[in-house]
This record gives sequence, C-alpha cells and structure tokens, in this order.
Amino acid sequence: MAFRASEKEVRDKIKYLGKIMGFEVEEEWTPSTLKEKSRRGFYIPRIDIVWFKRCDSKFIRFLELFKDQGVLDPYRDVEKEIVVGFELELTDRPTKYILGDISNLSRLCDYGFIVMKNVENLVERSIKASRAFSILHGASNVFVIDLEDLDKIIGYITGNR
Repeated sequence: MAFRASEKEVRDKIKYLGKIMGFEVEEEWTPSTLKEKSRRGFYIPRIDIVWFKRCDSKFIRFLELFKDQGVLDPYRDVEKEIVVGFELELTDRPTKYILGDISNLSRLCDYGFIVMKNVENLVERSIKASRAFSILHGASNVFVIDLEDLDKIIGYITGNR
C-alpha cells in the first residue's frame, strides 16, 4: 500500500526545501499591497506557500516616494520579492481550477509549482494546461510536481539520493 502524505507533511517538505535553498518561507501569502483592500472591490489572490527574499526597508521607503504616480503593480508585494510559489492540489481538480493556479502563480511569482497527486491523469492534464497557457499568454514558468516525486527531489537537492 502506497504512503499517503498529509497536507501538513507536504507543506513541511516544501518549506524545508525553501529554507535549505536560502529562502524565507510563508504560507497563505497575499501581496502586502492588497492586505487592506476589500475583497468586494478587488480580486485578492492567495498562494499556498511562497519562497521569498525580504526587501530592505530603505528600498520600501524609496518606492513609497513614487506610489502616487499610479504605475506600481497592485499585485506586486513591495516588502518581499516572491521568487517561488506553490499551490497544493492533493485531490482531483477540474482543469479550470488548475488554470487559475497557473494564472496566479505566473502573475505573482518568478517561478511557480503545482504539487499534486496524480489522480485521474491530473499531472499530465496540468502540464498540458501550463503549456497551453504559455502559448496563449507567454511563458508561464509554472511547473508540475507529482507528489510521488517530492521525496526524490528532496534527496536530489540534499545529495541523499
């Protein structure tokens, strides 16, 4: 019988990977620029886990000098450089939900990963969806990780194959 990872175990593994690669890690991340906005007037995305580099407070103050120009992307976090984002899909999901994950990850993170159980051919469907998104909207930089491969990836990165 195959081991069934709980969501907490999966989250802990992803957080561990981020930390050993030198990133700070946050769960349930929303851009700092949107935290005080009303959900009534804005779409406020939330990413399951992000790996980031914290911006220097002097840089944040520097940007504040120019916020009145109205060109700052409201979906860009000015306090953190979001390098990698993860969405966890541990049950079967319709492709339209996966496309939502791809859209959020590609818009808000330099690189995105969807970690999923390969239920109902979900991994292959998701890879196809990310390719299609890339063709239609430009490179998504969103990759798919089969949950079964997560321990192998950790072993590869840590040198414990």
